[in-house]
Amino acid sequence: MFEKDPQARAFGSLCIENKFFLDYLPAARGDYVKVYLWGLFATEHMPPDYSLSDMARDLNMALPEIEAALRYWERRTLVSHISDDPPVYQFHSPTQRQMLPGSPLEVDDEFVNFSESVYAAFGDRRKITPGEIALAWEWVLDIGLKPEVVLMLINHCIAQRGVQFSFKKAEPLAVRMKEHEVNSCDDADAFLHHDQAVHDGAKKVLSRMGKRRFPSDDELALYEKWLGEWGFAPEAILDACAETTKGDPSFKYLDGILNGIRARGQARTGEQVKKQLQQEADEKALAQEVFARLGKPVTAPAAIRLYREIVEIQPHGVLLLAADECRRSNKNLEDMQALLISWKNRGLQTEEAVSEYLSRFREANLLLREVFEACGHNGRPTAADRTLYEKWKNAGLNHELILAAAEQARAAEGSKIAYLDKVLEAWHEAGITDISQARAQRRPDHAPQGKTVSAQRYAQREYTEEELLAVSDDLIEEAKKLRG
Repeated sequence: MFEKDPQARAFGSLCIENKFFLDYLPAARGDYVKVYLWGLFATEHMPPDYSLSDMARDLNMALPEIEAALRYWERRTLVSHISDDPPVYQFHSPTQRQMLPGSPLEVDDEFVNFSESVYAAFGDRRKITPGEIALAWEWVLDIGLKPEVVLMLINHCIAQRGVQFSFKKAEPLAVRMKEHEVNSCDDADAFLHHDQAVHDGAKKVLSRMGKRRFPSDDELALYEKWLGEWGFAPEAILDACAETTKGDPSFKYLDGILNGIRARGQARTGEQVKKQLQQEADEKALAQEVFARLGKPVTAPAAIRLYREIVEIQPHGVLLLAADECRRSNKNLEDMQALLISWKNRGLQTEEAVSEYLSRFREANLLLREVFEACGHNGRPTAADRTLYEKWKNAGLNHELILAAAEQARAAEGSKIAYLDKVLEAWHEAGITDISQARAQRRPDHAPQGKTVSAQRYAQREYTEEELLAVSDDLIEEAKKLRG
């Protein structure tokens, strides 16, 4: 019995024909060459039961990668797959393949025809390598596209990306075609027409951003999402590009803008998007105006959200009036909302109505302060005080007469305002309408003696700014009470 020393493998040599290096190696992938050379080595030095799994382990490759490499060499007619169970591959001589026409080796006619069609598609514009043709053929064998569909894909890439396009970068397109069940030339024509629209649209976006280049695969994927999944029209996407000028223009930035438009409304066409963006810009300006008048800085997104809440209560002009009132007394947004609701409950929902109300409010407060000073009452005018003063006015009692009554109430014990009201009721019942009649009227027996003070001394009184600003406090406190 004779055996070969297993260690002899490490000291021997393997003969590789020069024909392989000249005609086959340049076009093949590195891993494919590795599998071919190891396969030749295995035919001479490995045991008969040496398997593809053993080869995958020894070469540190995945089994599908080993099988793909062997299929590649089958197409190049240097390997024949002669058995499936177990898998058996036969290696042939490159010289035998090319020099012996009568060799039993079979040439893959479909692959040869495909190769010739690929070469014809490029003509003399680009030299195509066998490796590129082999990769395209894998789209037929491994991905499952028909040869004519792959040829349409190649011609599409030439038109879309230029004659120097990368076959490797075109492979994801082949995968997407399979995912979309492109099984015929008609299917391919419809799919590639859509892909062309995506490419043209993405290129227009780049141009709008001032970038002169082809879109990347990631940019094409984003554009396709905007069109398909999100439903934006091409012109809508271009109109949204105007928003990218606020930062660094990019597809990622535009993706965020379109996502925001989608989240905030139903705008999808160009006109709809332009209208929505303009409305939002106008709304932002209005919100900023209100919060600037309020004197409370708010970030732009929050300002719009808060503005939408309060503009539901009152129109913009009324918001400005409320903001002015709250700023005078350093109040916040919550106080402003209470004031707006109070005005709404009073039926005050226009600038004119609110302005007239504020004018009456301030006037009543100023007159009441004069009355308070005359009778020695401490405190700010309240809604009840204003209602009482209005009653006196409606009874035909003028301000001079009210001040005269307030003079009499100065020395009263307890509520001076209640006493003042009793004096005025008595005068009204007695038909007194002017100050001379009041002076002639005998005081009630229970009325305390007091120093006579001329009513006119209060008519020209000048109030400080602090006292005037306190009017806003009165408004807001009253609004809170009414709100409950």
